[in-house]
Amino acid sequence: MAIPLVVVSRSKNMASKLDEAQSKLRFADYLLQRGTQEFTTGAMKHILQAANLAVAELLSLDEKTAVSPALARQKLSEGSPQEQDFSVYFLSLWKLTTSPALSTQDVANAYKRVKIFLDYVKSVRIR
Repeated sequence: MAIPLVVVSRSKNMASKLDEAQSKLRFADYLLQRGTQEFTTGAMKHILQAANLAVAELLSLDEKTAVSPALARQKLSEGSPQEQDFSVYFLSLWKLTTSPALSTQDVANAYKRVKIFLDYVKSVRIR
C-alpha cells in the first residue's frame, strides 16, 4: 500500500526557522555518529546553519538578512545572560568551521552548545 505524499507549503515564520534549525541538528547528530572526518566536517556545517537560524530568529532577522558573526555577537552581548554566553561562543563557532584540524570532540561540543541555545530560543519565543 502506497502512502500518499503530501506537500505542505511552509511560511518562513518562527516555527519553521526553529523547526529547520532542529532538523539541522538532528542531521548533524546523525553525521557525528558515523565518526569519519568527512561526516564530522558535514556535521559542523549543519551545526553552524542551526546556530545561524536560531540567532536569526532570536534577533528577528528576515530571510534576506545574512547573519554576520560580528553583528550577531554584538546584539547577543546586549541580551540575557544566556545570550551573552552564546555571543562569546558564536564567533568561535564560525572560526571552528574553517579549522583544518576539526576533531569529533570539538563538533560534539559545538552540537551541545547550539542545542542548548536553540532550546533557549524556543523557550523565549514561546512566551
